[in-house]
Amino acid sequence: MRWVSLGVLTYVYVVGELSHFLLGIVSRPMSQELHYGDHACLPNPNLSNKSDECRPLNETSCPLLLEDDKNSTCVWDYSGLGLQYQVLAGPAFVAVFTTAGVIIGIISDRFNRKTVVTVCCAALTLATGLTGAAMSYWQLVVFRMVMGAGESAFTPTCSSMISDMFDESLRALALAIFNWGVYFGYGLSYVVGNFITAADIANMGWRWSYIITGMMGVLATLLLFLIVRDPTRASQAESKSGIQPTKPLRTISTISGDSEDSDVEFTDINGKNIVTSPTGSQAKEGLLRRHSGPKDVAKALCKPPLLMLTFAACIRHTAGFSWAYNTQLYFLTYYPGFNIGLWVMSASIIGGSLGVTVGGFVSDKLVKRIGIRARLYVLAASQLIATPFAAGVLFFPPPGAFFSLLGSYIFAEMWFGVLFAVLLELVPSTVQSTSIAVFLFVMNNVGGNMPVVVDPLSHLLSYRSALYIMYPGMYLASSVFFFLTSFLL
Repeated sequence: MRWVSLGVLTYVYVVGELSHFLLGIVSRPMSQELHYGDHACLPNPNLSNKSDECRPLNETSCPLLLEDDKNSTCVWDYSGLGLQYQVLAGPAFVAVFTTAGVIIGIISDRFNRKTVVTVCCAALTLATGLTGAAMSYWQLVVFRMVMGAGESAFTPTCSSMISDMFDESLRALALAIFNWGVYFGYGLSYVVGNFITAADIANMGWRWSYIITGMMGVLATLLLFLIVRDPTRASQAESKSGIQPTKPLRTISTISGDSEDSDVEFTDINGKNIVTSPTGSQAKEGLLRRHSGPKDVAKALCKPPLLMLTFAACIRHTAGFSWAYNTQLYFLTYYPGFNIGLWVMSASIIGGSLGVTVGGFVSDKLVKRIGIRARLYVLAASQLIATPFAAGVLFFPPPGAFFSLLGSYIFAEMWFGVLFAVLLELVPSTVQSTSIAVFLFVMNNVGGNMPVVVDPLSHLLSYRSALYIMYPGMYLASSVFFFLTSFLL
């Protein structure tokens, strides 16, 4: 039954990530109906051949470019980009996601975890379905905030439940399966957002993408309610049995990349002190149940190596979110006739899964020979190697861009588990859980909100140039600062 429960929890995570990233796929038709964001000269949607000559034209010259049959090649309309889009994609979701994660984590420590996840899944489902009925930009903002609050429970609470369902021999595998929800959800958002919108069911276009995702959420909520049971917590099991935990041997249990919205969990071999992202219930254990206080956490995190590591991680997280929130719109802008749905889904699932696996394996092998600096070398090298692949995504036209994207994912996604392995080894065990919770809170807020800079950079330079800076540029910058961190150890 525990494997069935694991399947349900993984499906819930897939729905959450699908709901999270769907906005970036349907932003253009959504903005054209609800009137938000920037205007641009776009290919005429009523023509079968989408011209790439429209992009540089202004409002005056845009309608003057004509086809042989005298129909306008281009139209002046909302592009789906602009500051309002970046706010909707980033701060409206991330600020609530990270803050609610702390609150829901504390609630999960005190109440039935299955009930917490079920309620949050229902809230996300309701917000997703209502987005399909939104009639104004500010309704989108409110629904987006509710989505963030709902999804904030999935990683910490579900990871805690899975850790109690499986013993040490299967826990890493179980958590790894669960975290594949990140890549499947992100990849599916391109399939649902592109193909369902194009089907234009009942002349409702993008709205049916959210309605169908909401239906998937209804199923997820019902499965949670009917199948999943909250397992006995590890601490309760030890208390009842009278068994005292042995000396904990810390290990990475599973990792998952950003691209899209990244999460990580760690667990002790004895099953205690789970640390979850962005700020899970067990991550608060150090603050709530130990004698160490905020001053001890601040002292641990304010050491030069930790400050540099935090700065590098924020830069790297910014790169991932900058690309995730702009992938669809970038290809719509420069290659309007190319449907990217299946290409991005394949690159995300294959590349991301390989990356998180290879990163931990290589890091664990090298650290036995070189020590903790080896992990920082892996961090620096992986992001450095990913940089030209990321630049290639913006340089090459499709489909070549997607082979470059695959390479970028394989190397870039090596970072997350390795990053927190370093953090676990640098932070004192007495404040370890709380320190990681604070670290994640800072990293998710900075990385999730910084992509708003793409809009002013686009106006100052160009959209592609802005992404060169915020995507491969940030990979390269993070590589430098990860490497510099090694000199502070």
